[in-house]
Amino acid sequence: METKPLYVFWNSSIGVSLMITLLTILILISSLIGSNFDYDNFENLSFLNIIIQIPYALVTAYLVLRYKEKYQHLLAFLFLNWFIGCFSLNMGMNVFENLPIWVYCTTFLFCLSNFVIYKGVDNNYLNTISYFINGCSILLILYYAVFLIPISIISFFGIIVLGLGFYGLVPAVVLFIHSVILSKKLFVHKNNLLAFCSGIVVVIIGIATFITFLNIESKKINQNSITKTFETDEDLPAYIRISQHLSPNFLNEILLKKDIVYIATKDFFSLDGFGAFGRNVQYSERKTHNPIYNIAYNFTSDIYLSDDDKINILKSNFDKRLEAEEYLWSGKDLITKNIKEDVKIYPNDHLAYTELSVDVACEDKSWGQKEAIYSFQLPEGAVATSLSLWVNGIERKGVLTTKEKAKKAYNKVVGVEMRDPSLMQWKEGNRVTVRIFPITNNLPRIFKCGFTTPLKTKNNKLVYESLSIKGPNINNAETISRIQISDGQNFTATKDFDFANNYYTNKATGLEKWEAELDANPKKANSVFTWKNKSYETKPLIKEKIVFKPSEIILDLTSNWKSSEIEKILNIKNKKYTVVLNGKKQEINPANYSAIFQSFKDLNYSLLPMFDFKENTLIITKCGAFSPNFEELEDSNYLKKIKTEVKSKNIRAINISENTNQFWQTVKEQRYVSYFQTDIDQCVSLIETSRFIKFKTDINSINLETAGISIHESPEIKNIEQKGSNHLYRMFCFGKVLNDQVEIQNDTLAQNQYVELAKDANIVTPISSLIVLETDRDYEENGIEKNINTLGNASINNDGSVPEPHEWAMIIAAALLLLFYYRKQKLAS
Repeated sequence: METKPLYVFWNSSIGVSLMITLLTILILISSLIGSNFDYDNFENLSFLNIIIQIPYALVTAYLVLRYKEKYQHLLAFLFLNWFIGCFSLNMGMNVFENLPIWVYCTTFLFCLSNFVIYKGVDNNYLNTISYFINGCSILLILYYAVFLIPISIISFFGIIVLGLGFYGLVPAVVLFIHSVILSKKLFVHKNNLLAFCSGIVVVIIGIATFITFLNIESKKINQNSITKTFETDEDLPAYIRISQHLSPNFLNEILLKKDIVYIATKDFFSLDGFGAFGRNVQYSERKTHNPIYNIAYNFTSDIYLSDDDKINILKSNFDKRLEAEEYLWSGKDLITKNIKEDVKIYPNDHLAYTELSVDVACEDKSWGQKEAIYSFQLPEGAVATSLSLWVNGIERKGVLTTKEKAKKAYNKVVGVEMRDPSLMQWKEGNRVTVRIFPITNNLPRIFKCGFTTPLKTKNNKLVYESLSIKGPNINNAETISRIQISDGQNFTATKDFDFANNYYTNKATGLEKWEAELDANPKKANSVFTWKNKSYETKPLIKEKIVFKPSEIILDLTSNWKSSEIEKILNIKNKKYTVVLNGKKQEINPANYSAIFQSFKDLNYSLLPMFDFKENTLIITKCGAFSPNFEELEDSNYLKKIKTEVKSKNIRAINISENTNQFWQTVKEQRYVSYFQTDIDQCVSLIETSRFIKFKTDINSINLETAGISIHESPEIKNIEQKGSNHLYRMFCFGKVLNDQVEIQNDTLAQNQYVELAKDANIVTPISSLIVLETDRDYEENGIEKNINTLGNASINNDGSVPEPHEWAMIIAAALLLLFYYRKQKLAS
């Protein structure tokens, strides 16, 4: 029987090439999907790709060299498989760090267009498209080749040693072979040459346009740097002025993430570029190599900011505070698998309790110990009230202690002993973070945390808002939500709840924002919670319209204002107004406001020098969505002056926006000024009549403005039918700590008193944290005492009054009496 030559068998066979190519593409896509989940340990899968390709590449190369004219079109498959091998090898070596998906698609299109060109298809329309695509994509191959020049020598010797070094030369080899073939085919038809050149020109124009816009944005940023302006403020960090004038967009985010997220090769012909990420920059977003950005950086003016300043701007202007959290261990490869969201609403208390149970795990192929960090942005007035971590299958509840002790214990256990802790901390802007360690491939973790939140009051309605959460890949988590109303009344929600087994539940993917609305009872009886011989009673919030004649009225102008709003205020007769422009006060009136307002058109937020204002100043502000918080300003003279000089000035502020940014949120919560939020019309009315809205309070009460109630502490035990939940006491204590901690920040004895108050209510505050340690001995070794005779961790199933000591005595006495009676009856029988 006659044996067919190899080339005859292979001819059966674009099919064989196609089959092998599809298989290797499938393996590569599997790796890339894992990569999108921040998972970079796919070496075994990557090497499987290479093992498959080596025999295919050898056979195909032999056929092309031996029967060039007949099998030239197979070069397209050979090139594609070489590139797939490069990408697979890159998964482990990371020469090109985390390439964006368009890079893989463009490379595929390059090889696909090569097949049409090399095959010589008799279809003018298809040829034109193929040459155009080839012109567009060949620049990416050129980029690969130039970028890999520094490792070409290493690659050459790698061929001799391992054979894998060839992949470092693939772009240059492909570019050379393709150029030779193209030079013979390109000039056969003018249309082909025109299409190819058009593709190159389109890409160059696109990149040039992108670079132009990036340079414009860079100049905008730099024009507010120290050396480009005579406006100075020695009290504030230098980056603040840039942040104030930076409206977040796609382009300035790219500039700020240079060398932090996006690789920027300063010299393509040296090895320095490959060490760009060796710097210790604390930012957890995954590093990315985007060829277009890398090229653009080389033709764009640098922005005059340090990496720390860039990160601070990303935190304040782009809400990247979680990404900037300090990790003690890697947070890569983590996914949130399941979330249980359990909500209980107490309409009579105007409060709700949200309990979140979270299942966090590593991707299957991951290795090593990981640390997870979750961030919870709480509504105004909300407080964290519970934390649990499952250790060896058993729930261990958090212990409340000072923030310093908790952080020290966590760092010691995680950094040195590498055992099981979890830490819940309060952050500026009423944000709470939860840390969990360790998480491994074989050790997924479950933690639970709870938050007490005020219900918003709107038009005789109570509104519950779900919590905003950030963490490892939450969007793909399987979520089940449950909502309960303590008095059983009906509600409406922005997502669908099904009623089954006496509960309203919803199943979804990810944790979407939602609201629930129910009727408020204006005639309801006050709720009372009793604790340690004191009562905590809810009462309607009382607004007082007081006479207030300000010594000066400051308009805190920013880009958030409208000209019509300024006009309404300036048209009030017999009033003088001032703005702070370039650090100096300047009068504003109907004649000059238009010109002055132009100076504030690109100011996104302000940080007024309130310490320089007169006593009894009135500030009219309109908050936007973002600003730095106190934590980010902590080392500045500005914040030191705010903390020491402002509170005594009796400054009042009216915010005419529905937003409250993080700076004003803290100013309000810690009572540096008297703050009232309303609309422009009521603001004008208050200025006209020299009035201000004040919420009545005293030393024994706390106001929950969003909920429309105040909580009053009384030494009298009030026995009424409407028993309130223990969340009333927790909210009261949180308000006391927030309101008074500014005054006691340098007083150790007073601070201890407030820590004890936080322990008693089990609340996370600026001076207290919740921590879970693996054993009781861990608490002893770190000087952390278990909380005894406190409310302890809040629970969805335990919200009622806790028996008082005298009540416990009565219960025990009754039990002994029943036991005595039972035994007497038994003896008598």
